[in-house]
Amino acid sequence: MKDLKITKLLISLFLGSMVSTQSYATEIEDFMSWAQLGDGTAWIKYTSDYSDDAKFFEAQISHSSVGNQRLYFSDLSSYGDSICSYESTVPKNSTIIFNGQAVKMLRWCKKYSNSSNYYLSYTPETARGHSYVVNLFKVATTPIEIQFNNERTYFPVIGFTKAWNSAGGNAI
Repeated sequence: MKDLKITKLLISLFLGSMVSTQSYATEIEDFMSWAQLGDGTAWIKYTSDYSDDAKFFEAQISHSSVGNQRLYFSDLSSYGDSICSYESTVPKNSTIIFNGQAVKMLRWCKKYSNSSNYYLSYTPETARGHSYVVNLFKVATTPIEIQFNNERTYFPVIGFTKAWNSAGGNAI
């Protein structure tokens, strides 16, 4: 447990030093890595230079409606508040930049399970984009730079490969 706290402190210091020099000023306040949560998710809590409100960005390994193992990202903004206004079944196109590489994304407005508010969910649109993002998380040894909504932040990678390999693969 003590090693986990030391690791979290070192990662926080590293993330903070990287973020402090960005043109899109964000500051990571807290995070939970894939290894810490152990449930196929990881998240960061951060603030932007234009708002004191904390925002949340989450990644989750899950399965698509056709049973394929996928990586999903959620823009939760102020956790529990609505970012969009109604649940969408048809995705819209968007782009998120991972370590300098733009990736076409599909974006849905989804409803929180425990409230009447909504958040945005993203997954890479193409097989090539999905493969790129998954491989980037597998091979990275330092947090991944993610740009979205005119903000630049860093996302933890510790434990991702184990989480990905433990998620069950594509449904048969």
